[in-house]
Amino acid sequence: MKANKFTISIVLFVAILVVINLLSEQFYLRLDFTEDKQYTLSRATKDILQDLTEPITVKAYFSKDVPAQLIKTKNDFREMLVEYGKLSGQMLVYEFTSPNEDEELEREAMQNGIQPVMINVREKDQMKQQRAYLGAVLSL
Repeated sequence: MKANKFTISIVLFVAILVVINLLSEQFYLRLDFTEDKQYTLSRATKDILQDLTEPITVKAYFSKDVPAQLIKTKNDFREMLVEYGKLSGQMLVYEFTSPNEDEELEREAMQNGIQPVMINVREKDQMKQQRAYLGAVLSL
């Protein structure tokens, strides 16, 4: 009897998680608890995104192996693009590439005005400089 109740509880819990997951795909909600509301989009930004009539593509050039402090920047940028995409009804699409891995992508990034920067990276017991790309291009 106890095992049966436990099984039913587990099944109900999993079913609730599935329903929440399905609803979260339909209804996007992002809560911003920061004091200065740094992750809250302005009404003007929301209006612009919702009024897009033609697709906009954002191509982000971000190196994969960057220090932790830059990973946060990359993740914040990606989350912002996800939110923009949802608000625009998928009229804003994005792509992340790593120019360090492909010479053609490196040339493309530089032709689009994205220049590599030198960043200090701690590796084992020493500091070394590493070339990294951090930029994006918007195209209609």
